[in-house]
Amino acid sequence: MVGLRVMMAGAALAALGACATREPVSDQSISIPYDPYDFDPDDLQAEADAHCRAYNLRAVFDGETANPHEVRWRYRHYRCV
Repeated sequence: MVGLRVMMAGAALAALGACATREPVSDQSISIPYDPYDFDPDDLQAEADAHCRAYNLRAVFDGETANPHEVRWRYRHYRCV
């Protein structure tokens, strides 16, 4: 019986911890491929803004990555918040 109480208390604490640390993030996001030698960051932001406006949200830059299979292309990532 004591073991059951300890397990239930641990589960309750874990659930509370998950709620306290979870950041509200939208499932909507966009990754835009671009040529790092020929791009305008304002154009990429405008494209991301247009995508997020469809969900009544705004685009926030969330980093970029390189395409490991092709040196020329990169991806800028945006979250809709």
